[in-house]
Amino acid sequence: MHVDKFIDMKLGQHNYARWMLNHFRLPAALRIDFEEFMKHHKLFCTYDGKRYRCTGASRMGDIWLAKDFHQTTGYDKRIDEIEECTDWSDEP
Repeated sequence: MHVDKFIDMKLGQHNYARWMLNHFRLPAALRIDFEEFMKHHKLFCTYDGKRYRCTGASRMGDIWLAKDFHQTTGYDKRIDEIEECTDWSDEP
């Protein structure tokens, strides 16, 4: 499922995750404007039985998952099976 579809179709569900994923999808100029505020917000999920930090979402529709909970950019896994992610949270 494309990340935008997840954001749009899950009304009333996973609100924090949808908000964070929507932020990841903003143009870079807007993301920079909100950088100071957003540095205090983190997104985590469980995928394939392991906990990851979500560090981004691409225009192609995939999301970026990092094993290191302190990592802010980059990823260890880049997945397009967002519906297989569970336990969305702001904490690891």
